Amino acid sequence: MRRDGRYVKFLVYILCRRYLSAVPRPPDPALPASAARLAVLEAVRRGNRTVNALAAELGVTDNAVRLHLAALERDRLIERLGTLHSGRAGQPAAEYELTTAGELALSRAYPPAFTALVGALASRLEPRALRALFADAGRRLATETGSEPVGTMAQRADACAALLDSLGGSTAVSHSRRGALITGTGCPLAAAVRVEPATCILVEALLARHAGVKATQECEHGDHPRCRFRIM
Repeated sequence: MRRDGRYVKFLVYILCRRYLSAVPRPPDPALPASAARLAVLEAVRRGNRTVNALAAELGVTDNAVRLHLAALERDRLIERLGTLHSGRAGQPAAEYELTTAGELALSRAYPPAFTALVGALASRLEPRALRALFADAGRRLATETGSEPVGTMAQRADACAALLDSLGGSTAVSHSRRGALITGTGCPLAAAVRVEPATCILVEALLARHAGVKATQECEHGDHPRCRFRIM
């Protein structure tokens, strides 16, 4: 049972990390051709690994493909696999493949999978065990933020708000004698929170570990969840 418990914690952590990574971000104004680049990414996944193969598949010029490949490689969605020697004169063709981030960019499975897992766990675990599981997953996620807790309490609250925004939240910070209150216009884990409100504990633990503060969730639940975390 102990080994099974560790496996479940790891599964929650992985699915939540993918869920949050899959939250749609605002389109980058510097990338007006994002839809075309997504088509190139999908074509690479289907096995069209060279410029010529991609151009033929998508019906565009080689130069257009090269521009998209350069942007996708810069964003670490693809990487060069090597070169393909055709035996003909000229330079060998570079081959590309998807990175883990590229696979994630094309997947829509993680949010519903995480939400379904939350529902299954909520139906099987006692509330105390469920809260402990979410807290553990939140602390694991915090280790990936790569930052050390620094600054005043106000600065740490701002860091928590920035982290939530980077995960798909839209937050504002207010200050009072009771500490800082981070309020969101929505929730990046809304689908899972609707199924099990205790999911907010995952974010509570994430913020606490990320900024080295005491974080308490005071979130609004129901059909339209909204983040509310008090930082002290």
